[in-house]
Amino acid sequence: MKNKIKNILKKLHIKPVFVYRTTSIVLTILTSILLVMLINLNIVPEKYTIVFSILLVLINIIILIKLLSRIGWVERIICLIISLFLIIGMIISIIYINNTYKFIDSLKLKDKSVITYSVITLKENNYTINKLKNKNIGYIKDENYKLIEPKINIDYKQNLYENYSNIPEDLLNKKVDAIILEESYLQISNEEIENFKEQTEVIYTFDIILKEKESTNDSLTTKEPFIMYISGIDTYGKITNRSRSDVNILLVVNPKTNKVLLVNTPRDYYVQLDNTNGLKDKLTHAGIYGIDKSIKTIENLYDINIDNYLRVNFNTLVKIVDVIGGIEVYSDRAFRPWTNNKIFIEKGINYFNGEKALAFARERKSYENGDNKRGQNQQLVIEAIIKKVTTSKVLLTRYNNILSSLTNSFQTDMSINTIKDFLKYQLDKMPNWEIDSIQATGYDSYNYTYSMGYNYLLYVMEPNNESIKSIKQRINSIIY
Repeated sequence: MKNKIKNILKKLHIKPVFVYRTTSIVLTILTSILLVMLINLNIVPEKYTIVFSILLVLINIIILIKLLSRIGWVERIICLIISLFLIIGMIISIIYINNTYKFIDSLKLKDKSVITYSVITLKENNYTINKLKNKNIGYIKDENYKLIEPKINIDYKQNLYENYSNIPEDLLNKKVDAIILEESYLQISNEEIENFKEQTEVIYTFDIILKEKESTNDSLTTKEPFIMYISGIDTYGKITNRSRSDVNILLVVNPKTNKVLLVNTPRDYYVQLDNTNGLKDKLTHAGIYGIDKSIKTIENLYDINIDNYLRVNFNTLVKIVDVIGGIEVYSDRAFRPWTNNKIFIEKGINYFNGEKALAFARERKSYENGDNKRGQNQQLVIEAIIKKVTTSKVLLTRYNNILSSLTNSFQTDMSINTIKDFLKYQLDKMPNWEIDSIQATGYDSYNYTYSMGYNYLLYVMEPNNESIKSIKQRINSIIY
């Protein structure tokens, strides 16, 4: 065996001493790179980092001494085999850490907000964007209206409105030739204004990119209780787009007691939007004006301070559930979701992939108290995801896949240091989180809204004040 290996090396013009020295150099370089990356990453708990570093360095020293000293041929072969496994292991570890770096770096791209606008005309006119030259185009005079004109590369007559409610009506009544609406307002018009979708068409779309302030909140979530607002926007598109918030869940976390409370507020809750007077509005409409409007509105509703937010959309939920290998959720009835009638939900425990989880979380028409039940189902899905990730080995076995699926799939203002600290805490303590949930309730009603004005009477949910009071008490019991 020894002679065969020597003959092979001789034919390749490779001296054994070259193999030993090259292996030693590669081991030294990879060990140095791995340890530097691990320390700079600052996610693995210090006690594990120290123990791992000492063991790795000691093993490397022993192997290097053996390879470079006069030992038997068999011992050198064993050292080379061990070295090969070490090299492979370190390369895999470096890839894992590098992917983590990329994921964390992607979180820095959270300071942009995209507003998608549509130019809408009546179908009967058969307009194109160029045919609107010198025509009347109406849109809201808000803080961004001056950014719209450069996006329309034609001369046109500008009709500015102080509020949204009259714009669709003026188009239908032919008082203007075209209107420009944000994507969220267009969705509302299609859903709430009779025959609007059938009579109109979108002939042009464009984006306006806004700069948002970076988070300065660097609180250590492993030491103090905190509240995170989870906003689920009603789109499959870019997570940076402003949109209605169909999911409004507070994640109240106390790391000292390992307790988590999920608080769901229905999308149609009739509330006073922050910094507005007069008409109240659906909570979901707050998202049209940006994430800050939703946060402040919910803070006012429950008399709390929200520390951070997390924005997700339909794609995010599907990706997360699929990448962790699905979740188990209990349903108290069997039904076919109205958003996807190819799916059937069994009564009892269901195994959900991402598509089924989304359909279940969006369901409301199969229940008498549709909006309330939808919120409860959303809480069940979130709770199942948290349990799957924190109580199984999925975080370790699917680590790279989880990072890949989450990259650019959500938007948050949580600082990178806070995220690192929380991950380190989870890896160190592996706490058994006690998760509870509560739902804001209300009564079916119809009323005028701030966003739509007095022209349209919309379905809303009038808040149950006792429910609000109970939620405030439960939040305080977790925080304090």
